Amino acid sequence: MQLNSRGFTITEVMIALVVNVIILLGLISVFSANTSNTAKTTDIDELSQQMEVAMQLMANDIRRAGYWGNADSDLNTGVNSNPYMATGMDITVPSSSCILFSYDYSKNGSVPAISSSYDDERYGYRLSGQTLQARPPGASFSCTAAASAWENVTDATIVQITALSFTLNSTTVPVGATSKTMLVRSVDISMTGTLVSNTSVTKTLTQHVRIMNGKYVP
Repeated sequence: MQLNSRGFTITEVMIALVVNVIILLGLISVFSANTSNTAKTTDIDELSQQMEVAMQLMANDIRRAGYWGNADSDLNTGVNSNPYMATGMDITVPSSSCILFSYDYSKNGSVPAISSSYDDERYGYRLSGQTLQARPPGASFSCTAAASAWENVTDATIVQITALSFTLNSTTVPVGATSKTMLVRSVDISMTGTLVSNTSVTKTLTQHVRIMNGKYVP
């Protein structure tokens, strides 16, 4: 008894090979897309973490602007003796990308002299190049101070801050039945950054910061 056996033809083998190649290319494409998405997600997370830490640092600091440990001494006097709200110490935005302010960090009621040996209670943040900077003790209390005089908050080798803006807002609120008023102030911060390793990854953060210490205007 003779068994008939039949193999694959060349045409069938070629068709099977083409189908397998198509399937393989599809799998490679899916794997590549997943890898790319994972890498981009990692980059976005890294950028978000860097910027959110910087934003919270600024917001928490600015919120304390104008605090004075001896504020109780002005109660019912009709004056505002707060040295942290005096000209040259009060919160200002000299340029859209720089903010200066002060507060009584030591809670002792007096403004210390400018010194690099202790916290002189004068603070500031600004955009210098593509780096967020903060004013350290002893440095010039000015937005135009040399870049080397202020400290970098962000690492320019990892994140580039491409835009930073501060907007100081003020609302006048009447105090009692007199002509005296209180300034209720806030700061709107907007910051945009990108990763140095992947400039296609960008992020913009905004935050509204209510300044806790109102400014009495006699």
